Amino acid sequence: MLSPEAGPSVARRSGSVGRSGSVGRSGSVGRSGSVERPRAVPRQDTRSYRRLAGTDIDQAMAFFTADYDLKAPVIRRTRPDTLWDFAGVTDERMSLRTSRFGVDLRSQSQSDDVIVAWLRSGSSTITFNGRAVDLVQGVPMVLPSELYDLHHRDVGLNLVHLDRKFLTDLVGDDTFAFEPLERPDADGLRVWQETVRRHSSTWLQVDTELSAVARRDIAEAFATAAVRAFPRRSSWRTAVSGSGPEHQRLRRALDYVHAHAREPIGTPEIAAAAGLSPRGLQQSLRRHLDQTPGELLRSVRLDGARDDLRRADRDETSVADIARAWGFGHLGRFSAAFRSRFGELPSDTLRSRLRR
Repeated sequence: MLSPEAGPSVARRSGSVGRSGSVGRSGSVGRSGSVERPRAVPRQDTRSYRRLAGTDIDQAMAFFTADYDLKAPVIRRTRPDTLWDFAGVTDERMSLRTSRFGVDLRSQSQSDDVIVAWLRSGSSTITFNGRAVDLVQGVPMVLPSELYDLHHRDVGLNLVHLDRKFLTDLVGDDTFAFEPLERPDADGLRVWQETVRRHSSTWLQVDTELSAVARRDIAEAFATAAVRAFPRRSSWRTAVSGSGPEHQRLRRALDYVHAHAREPIGTPEIAAAAGLSPRGLQQSLRRHLDQTPGELLRSVRLDGARDDLRRADRDETSVADIARAWGFGHLGRFSAAFRSRFGELPSDTLRSRLRR
């Protein structure tokens, strides 16, 4: 069954899904083969159930490579008998899945879905944009949407797939994305586990029809829990796509600017942090973001100033105080740049806090 800590153990044997989300014994699997037993569900219910298991590596790789878009996988046996299995209950908005693969697997992967994964057993390392993160048993994490490297070792994984358009439509932002490889804080973890506990067993009862309204409510509950649990990816991070060395250096430059924008930094400091020459930084920024280092820094500082103005107490601070804190020495030029970027004066932004 799907527990909030361990995740969606959708099935252990082929057969019908019971009320607790466990699976009965109505089918069996040979030691060297695999079977798939799709479950019939009422015509109005669009969920489908799939269960495969076996010991044949070639069959396992044919399935996992297609289902998870594995690229150039490299496999090493870790035991004489390679046990593997997969089970999932899916509709057009979401999928609860569990999988196990008793090998050492290195590959690359990516998905059109938003995938939240957490470890049941074994170990797994995900590497994206030069950063390697180990999955922690029972702790969910959003996988990257772009191409990433994976290293699974006798892994048991639990996964929730959310349709990306369904999620962005729900949020009301076509550019919405999660910051990959970030774990939730304590409150976010509690929200996610509570959602898993409340809705998973109902989702897994494929022999019991769910209405369209009920299915949508469950999918929205999981999507909303994900939005509450996981950090949102900042638009400046999504602006740089790709995973080559230049993309990584440019992201380091962006990280540095956002971390140090209040300080007296300029092109030399940004270039050094990125591992580029000043000229190389200028070329890279122009090529990928159509900005100069000065324009990037000014843009980040204006965004920071606006955030501070929107949170500030008018009786305790002023536009001039915030402008100086963000490195703007001339109030008139700051106001003009602010109005050009945001369509209002900084004093209007500060006053708007009193109306909210």
